[in-house]
Amino acid sequence: MKNSPLWRVVDNESGSQSIVSTPSEAVAFVNSRFDTDDDDEPFSITEVGPLLPKPLGVITAWAAEKDGERTDGRTAPITIRPVVTDNAGECDAVVLWRDVYVSWDHDMYTVEEPDSSEYSEAYSAAELSAILDEYANDYEYAPEGPDSHRWPKPEELITYGAQECAKRFGHLDDDALLWLAATRITLTVWRNTPVENWHAGKSPLHDGTMMRINTATTRLVRSMLSFDHVDWIGLGLAIVNPSRVLPTGQSVIELGLACDNPDDPAHEADSREELAEMAQDAITWGRAYCLREKTFGLRTLIESFCASDNGWFGTPSWGRIVDRFTTAVDDRESAHWHVHRDKPWFDEWFTNRPVAIADTTELRRLLHAGPDLLSEEAAEWCVDGAIGFVCRDDHANGCLQCGIPLTTESPNE
Repeated sequence: MKNSPLWRVVDNESGSQSIVSTPSEAVAFVNSRFDTDDDDEPFSITEVGPLLPKPLGVITAWAAEKDGERTDGRTAPITIRPVVTDNAGECDAVVLWRDVYVSWDHDMYTVEEPDSSEYSEAYSAAELSAILDEYANDYEYAPEGPDSHRWPKPEELITYGAQECAKRFGHLDDDALLWLAATRITLTVWRNTPVENWHAGKSPLHDGTMMRINTATTRLVRSMLSFDHVDWIGLGLAIVNPSRVLPTGQSVIELGLACDNPDDPAHEADSREELAEMAQDAITWGRAYCLREKTFGLRTLIESFCASDNGWFGTPSWGRIVDRFTTAVDDRESAHWHVHRDKPWFDEWFTNRPVAIADTTELRRLLHAGPDLLSEEAAEWCVDGAIGFVCRDDHANGCLQCGIPLTTESPNE
């Protein structure tokens, strides 16, 4: 698959920017703005990887709206994926359904069928949506597959999840429930997707970075959850939005492109195609929960997400994890280090804490506020210190892992 390089031209004074296809277009853009003195540098020009094409967001929103109109609960066999063109002067094309193409160039959308000489043009997202509506008759639902009976029914899972939430955590106030639900949604719609593949093996997406990004995504999800209303489709699309800015300063698509490596089998997949598939999955996921909300009610549906605690920021156990970790980093005899104490790297790690978190009180404050607030170096230091393996048990009945004796029955009983 051929990649067409794009160039970002940034006005350093105003912050406005433009994406162009060649350096010469960048120069033309600069010259069209104003004359500059030779010593001035009002613009910076940097090469960036191919970006997701503009129509993708419009088409995805359109498909989400169409999904929201359906009420029969079946799955729409729609695929939306970018295709790289051979012409560097064109933006990437988008395949919609089977052989219907939508491309964009200089604010004009073109809708065509490759085997036909006919095509339609649109000069706005509204016009494009109107043209796409003409294809809506092909927007049909596939019947349930022959293996569908093997899967538990949603009502069984949701009822079980709500019951398990109450059983495991007792009473959690609304805010705590929504935070816990946010961690589970982030895991499903973000972490357990191609994003985990970007993170796998030899990747620039390190563990500390992943912790910060997952936390920021959980924070986004929590901001969109409420017991009054949830826009499930909008929530799913917000998570996989290619333009969403991450704690690293990159957008989601820029992060994916940075992890692409055609010479590495673990990272040879095109992250643009993966993101487009994630967007379609997010629509399908959101639409399913729109329907389930009508069946089970919003509170029961949200409670069903909360059946387990994976120890992330936002879960009931996070506070205990932070307190135990920040206690351990000041005590090399802590039981937490029993596996690491004899490792050749441990002494250097233990005594060379990043300056920004040298004060344990500050480290505790930042971790309680959210790992996305840590620097890259600090986050990696915490991960190297196995913060993800701190015991999160509440120790109500003792703890073998932490060396706390198990409770015994009172002799009077």
